[in-house]
Amino acid sequence: MKLFDTHTHYDDDKFDALSRYELIETLLRDEVDYILGAAVDVDTSRFTIETAARFPNYYAAVGIHPQSCGDYPDVGAALSEIEALAKSPKVKAIGETGFDFHWQNNPAPEVQKLFFEGQMEIARRLSLPVIVHDREAHGMTMDVVMKYPDVIGVFHSYSGSIEMAKELTRRGWYISFSGVITYKNATRLAEVVPTIPKDRILVETDCPYLAPEPKRGKTNHSGLVKYTAAKAALLRSEGYEEFVEMTTENAKRLFGIE
Repeated sequence: MKLFDTHTHYDDDKFDALSRYELIETLLRDEVDYILGAAVDVDTSRFTIETAARFPNYYAAVGIHPQSCGDYPDVGAALSEIEALAKSPKVKAIGETGFDFHWQNNPAPEVQKLFFEGQMEIARRLSLPVIVHDREAHGMTMDVVMKYPDVIGVFHSYSGSIEMAKELTRRGWYISFSGVITYKNATRLAEVVPTIPKDRILVETDCPYLAPEPKRGKTNHSGLVKYTAAKAALLRSEGYEEFVEMTTENAKRLFGIE
């Protein structure tokens, strides 16, 4: 069994338009068993669906990222389009959605909240998990999560505290770690990794971003998720093969993949 890369962006311009599908084919054959493509807007939602149709073990998420909210002045129309796309057979999650307060020119918090809550509603109606983006917005993100106790999903590229992770996993949520845990300055986050229950931990690349050590600074891809997995297994004092099997089964369970 090989790893499940639970968060990717192969639509990104860092991947050459003519060779991205060749890369995905190679990665699924040689490096990982499964890939999930996350969306950031309506166009990338369509990309994830179209790509999933090309490859048996590639799955799609559809959604509007908090940084993309400002592109859609008609909130209802945008969310209706996402809900329609979410009914495609290989769509396994809504997202990524959430809050991002890192950049000053990001959409206003109240706009981000409209889109986040709207996508939580879609997930509830369609019984799909949610992929949450939480950047410098832990309190507001948790407020929304607690408003929807019947919706679960994954906090991708987790950056919160041990206490927050405990509350999320108690509520049935999953925690995914990216290459950030391999960075020398990520000591606080490294302390979180061993505290996640065995049945609630996932790994991801968030490619083409956040390449792990020793590839930091290069274009990330699913073949590099093994470095994140190896670091997480080491932090948890678990064998690598055990960790691979555990996280792959966790991802299949969350996303409803037989």
